[in-house]
Amino acid sequence: MSTGGQRLRKLREKLGLTMRDVEHASRRLATRHRNPRLIVSPARLSVMESKNVVPSMYRLYALARVYDCAVEEILLFYGLR
Repeated sequence: MSTGGQRLRKLREKLGLTMRDVEHASRRLATRHRNPRLIVSPARLSVMESKNVVPSMYRLYALARVYDCAVEEILLFYGLR
């Protein structure tokens, strides 16, 4: 069974996104919302994917927007409803 982080990585790769792509998209989102907490750096994304760290509320929202999915879908990766 895959961990939440592994599933997050698989989704990113399925979408053809690099970690830098995610960072750039999240920076645009952060600028639009005037909230730097929405930025997902490659280092932070790597930790989330490899160490199965659950994203913060802000990064969870940013990832859902960048990956064009519901926040609930990502929460389910970690067994959260």
